[in-house]
Amino acid sequence: MRFVLGMLCLTALTGCATTTATSVTNNAVCSVWREISWSKKDTDKTITEIKVNNARRGVWCIDVKE
Repeated sequence: MRFVLGMLCLTALTGCATTTATSVTNNAVCSVWREISWSKKDTDKTITEIKVNNARRGVWCIDVKE
């Protein structure tokens, strides 16, 4: 019975816990996320994926001055 009461108390206390959020700023991401170029040897699928990656980077890093 004591064990059950102890667990109930611990469960109630976990509701009061706070978590510290970690975030990554656009500057940190954009400093390492460079545009990719392709070669004539690449397949059409690879070139499409590179263009999609570069477009995503362009949107994500729009406000970041390099």
